[in-house]
Amino acid sequence: MRSPLAVLFVVVATSTLAAPLAGQERGAPTAKPSIQVSFKLDPRLSGPTYGGERWVSPPTYRGAGAQDTVEARASAIDSAGRPLRIDVQWTTSDPETVAITPTRGEQVKITAKRAGETVVTVSAGGSSRKLTVKAVEVNGIRQVSISQ
Repeated sequence: MRSPLAVLFVVVATSTLAAPLAGQERGAPTAKPSIQVSFKLDPRLSGPTYGGERWVSPPTYRGAGAQDTVEARASAIDSAGRPLRIDVQWTTSDPETVAITPTRGEQVKITAKRAGETVVTVSAGGSSRKLTVKAVEVNGIRQVSISQ
């Protein structure tokens, strides 16, 4: 059974999410969202104890050696810095070099199929962000780096 305080919180949170932004009418167009992309650190880099998943968003993410798949996630924020729920589309300029699964959704896996360079475009809500994915192979070991 929920307490009255919990029910009040749910009602306030729901009405806040449904309310238009200050100075806007319902249905009025909003500014394009800002897309932020982050990458999941390879668990081998986190050490021997489990501290949960660690996501980072550096200008260039370099995966661990022998890491040909990187998990990435995109989020969108409005001009006031509030998170938005939007449909995210991921595309690659060269599907022979990089595969993205799934191609829709906030979280995907980017897999380097061979050495090379390609551009991945993350699109949502009329905005887009380009990521440059480079894969190199040295002595049979592939390493991926992604610049945003």
